[in-house]
Order: sequence, then structure tokens, then C-alpha cells
Amino acid sequence: MKIRCIANTGASIPDDYIEPAIGYTKDIQFSLTIGKEYVVYAFREWRGTIWYYICDDIYSYYPIHNPAPLFEVVDDRVSKYWRFKLSPNGLLMIAFEQWFTDPYFYDKLTDQEEAEVEIFDKVKELMDAEDFVLPPLDVAVEKLR
Repeated sequence: MKIRCIANTGASIPDDYIEPAIGYTKDIQFSLTIGKEYVVYAFREWRGTIWYYICDDIYSYYPIHNPAPLFEVVDDRVSKYWRFKLSPNGLLMIAFEQWFTDPYFYDKLTDQEEAEVEIFDKVKELMDAEDFVLPPLDVAVEKLR
């Protein structure tokens, strides 16, 4: 999945994304370039808001979540590495397998744990290289016959 940045400030996000306690205000400036495309490595839905995990303009070693209203989807095909999880608390998450096999994977990744950083580097490389060039559906079906 690929997205293109269409805005990069808190003034551009709906009120349900505003959370001053964790720094999401109308004054926030996101580390994003308007017009730039980003690969989505994971995303989550929580209480009606969608957050994309991308490697933003200050990427160092882990993807960071950004509000979906800052982007437009330019390629809606999903990664073959994604898995789906719906938690009992209602959190919907779509991410690569290791994110779910260890419930603390993302915490360890952001803490720069060597194993998790290495895993993400490999997953990032695979997802960045995914080839989404597919034949039209009618052509693909005809080849199956």
C-alpha cells in the first residue's frame, strides 16, 4: 500500500485525532513532505481513526504512526506480508507477522532492540520491493483456464 502526503500539520486533521496529552494538537508539524509517497508498513484503526505506520522524513530505524487524513491512497493493494488482528478492546491492526507474534515487538523496536531493528529492516526491504504490477483481472482469469 502506498500513500501520498497531502497535508502535514495538525490544522489539517479532524478533531477526533487531536490528543493534546500526547502532543497531537492543531499546531503540530508532522515530519512529512507534501506530495511525497510513502510505503505503509502497518496501520491501525482505533475509535474511528486510522493511523498509518510509515518511515517519515526523519526515519531512523522504525516506522511511526501518522493520521490517515494527512494522506491520499495512491496504491490500495495490500502487502502480501500483512496479517490481520482484532483485539478484544476493539483495536484493529494490520501489520507484518512479527508485530503480532511478540506483543511487545513495536515497543522493543522503538527501544532500538537489535533483533527487532534487524527484523524491521528485512521486512521493510521486502515491502519496499513488492511488485504490485498485476495483469487486469480478466486477463489473469483467462490464464487460469
